[in-house]
This record gives sequence, C-alpha cells and structure tokens, in this order.
Amino acid sequence: MNSLLDRVTTLIRELRLFQKLSQTTVADALHVPLRTYQSWEKSYSSNIENLNAICEFYSLQLSEFLELSSLSIEALAIRLQQSLPSERVYISEVFAGSAREAFSHLDSEHSIENLIRDAYFRGELDERIRSATRNEAMEREVALHTGLRRECVQVVETRPVKMQLLKEMILGWFGSLWIEGWARDSDRFSLGVSNGYTVARILDHMKRGSIGNLQLFPLNFTMTPADFSITATSLISSYRYRNEGRCSESNPTSEAEVFGAMQLADAALLGIGTFSKQGLYTQMITASLGSTQLEEILHSGAIGDLNYYLLDKEGEVIDCPALVSPIGSSQSSSLIKAVNLKLLGQKADRGSKIIIAAAGEHKAPLVNLAIQKGYANHLLIDSTLAEAMLAL
Repeated sequence: MNSLLDRVTTLIRELRLFQKLSQTTVADALHVPLRTYQSWEKSYSSNIENLNAICEFYSLQLSEFLELSSLSIEALAIRLQQSLPSERVYISEVFAGSAREAFSHLDSEHSIENLIRDAYFRGELDERIRSATRNEAMEREVALHTGLRRECVQVVETRPVKMQLLKEMILGWFGSLWIEGWARDSDRFSLGVSNGYTVARILDHMKRGSIGNLQLFPLNFTMTPADFSITATSLISSYRYRNEGRCSESNPTSEAEVFGAMQLADAALLGIGTFSKQGLYTQMITASLGSTQLEEILHSGAIGDLNYYLLDKEGEVIDCPALVSPIGSSQSSSLIKAVNLKLLGQKADRGSKIIIAAAGEHKAPLVNLAIQKGYANHLLIDSTLAEAMLAL
C-alpha cells in the first residue's frame, strides 16, 4: 500500500491536472518557487502549513483532502467529475457574468482568475473574445464628453462580463487590431510601450511576423538589477520571445535611446492604474523603498498612476524623486526612470497617437483627468468605464 505522503503527492498532481492548471499558475498562487512546487508533485515532504495552503487553493478542508487522497485514481476522477463543474461549462458561464455561481466551490477570487488565465493562454477564450463588439453610440458620447475626435475613441462592449481580468483580455484584442492597422499603413511604425495588464494583453494578440515594420521601445524601466514583471521592458521582452517573427529593430535600452525614440514616436500605449495599499505598484514600492515611503506617498493624496507617475485628484503629478524621475534627467537614484507626462502631452499635441487603454468603472475619474490634462489623445476603454466616465 502506498504511504500517506505518496497518496498526498498523487492528489496534489491530480487536482491540478483535473482543473487544467499549469504548475506555474499553482506555484504563483501558493507564493512558492516553481521548483519547490514541482518537487511536491514528485514527492511531497513539506509541512502542514503548505498542505493547508494547497487545500485552501482548491477550497477543500484538510479532512476532505485526506479523504480524497485515500481513493484510487479511477475513483478520484469520478468523485472530482461529480463535485466540480467542467472547465467548458465554466468558460461559458464566465462570459455571461456568472463565474461565481458556476464555480461557487472556489471561494478565492484568485483561484477563479487562475482558471481564466490558463484557458486564455491555451487559446480557449479566443473565439469568445473576438466575438465582442464595439459600442459605437457610446464612442460618440465619450468623444463629445472628452473633446476627442470620434475616430480617436474605441469603446468595447463588456457589460455582461463582470471580471476585470476578462475585460482586459477583450480590450487586448481590439487594441491589437487598432495598432496593427496603423502599422500596416506606415513604412515604419514606432510604438512606445508603458506598463499595465491591458497593455500586456494587447501585446499578446500582436503577431510580430505580420507586422515587420513595427518598432517597440519602453516608456519606462526600473533602475534596479532585477526588473519588475509589469514594467515596459519586461512586456516587450515577453512579446519578443512569445510569438514567431521579429520586430524591425531592437528596442532602445539606454535613457538617451529611449528619449530619442520618443521624439520620433508615432504612438505610445499607456495603462492607467488606481493607487491603493493592495496594488502591484504599492507592493513594488514597499519591497524596494520600504513601508515608510509608501505611507508618505499615500498621505500625499495619490489616487493613481500613469506611466508610473503618481497623480492626485486634480490630475497633477506628485513629485517623488525616490520613486520615479524623467528619462534624460540628472536624477540617478530613482527606482524608475520614465518618459514624463509633459513630453507625452506634447507628442499628443503634435499628432502622435498617445493611447490610454483601460477597463473597469473604478478608473473613470483617472481617465477623465488624464484626458483633461492632455496626457493622451486616444482612448481604448470598455463600456463599463465609458458609462462611468459619462456619469461624472
């Protein structure tokens, strides 16, 4: 008879395989290194705290987990099939806005998002994402509301969808089509890329082999030895190595190169984020600059960021040289160097396409402010964000 640890090892692996999750997804959710998690699937020998974390991830009590571990592989497959809805049903339900009802056994929002990510990167959401439509009536309203030209606004209908992650994936498809269209009409198209999840999803859908004249360069980069996963340089690196083909040129990496590229840029792609104690940006600040610096930033009235620059409720940039300073400036000790918003505004005035890509009604005040301040002249947003902007 297999030992208890052997049966636990088998169950850890089978639970992941049943829900069609990658080892990376589970390791990330459990906040352990990938190699550590992989070792658990070969021979579990960790402590009870980690086993409890695995149980929590799959919304199981430890007693339920141990009961499942006593079953044969065949009996386990039958039990899981009876108790957990299939991923096919889940994918259908999540687009109808009822993910929580479809997977009510998953208490954690993070667990649901992991399932979405895995299905997305396997290409199983492509058909539904590409069946989304633009809301042209709302595009006209937003153009009037913001003073932008009608052709500079795209509003994608996402109101049946409740999850922020899925809205960003849908926007990614429309953003890629917009940028690819501009690039194909140009002998050479230079695009500056900022940080953000929606920006990352746009790059996911852009196939480099079909846009040979596209040149990408980062609008920001960190000044630490280890880059952060959501910075522009990391997004571009991911784009370069994920798809077939290549860009026409390597992206600039020095401050002088980035500054020069921005002067000649045809377009820039920006995410915009709200600022809170739970966000990725605040986690980065705490890890690199400490909690005291974070508290000072929060007390300064920061409500969001654009290209890593902190914005207050009036849309003004909050000066924080320890955190971010302009590319080309003499400040060398900042955590992040970024193309400043004034330069982006100047490029927008001169006709370059400076795009804010964002989803979710919670970003409405920030997007309104960014357009009012002239930081951007194009909008790619979802219908829930558009509706909230029009209500302000």
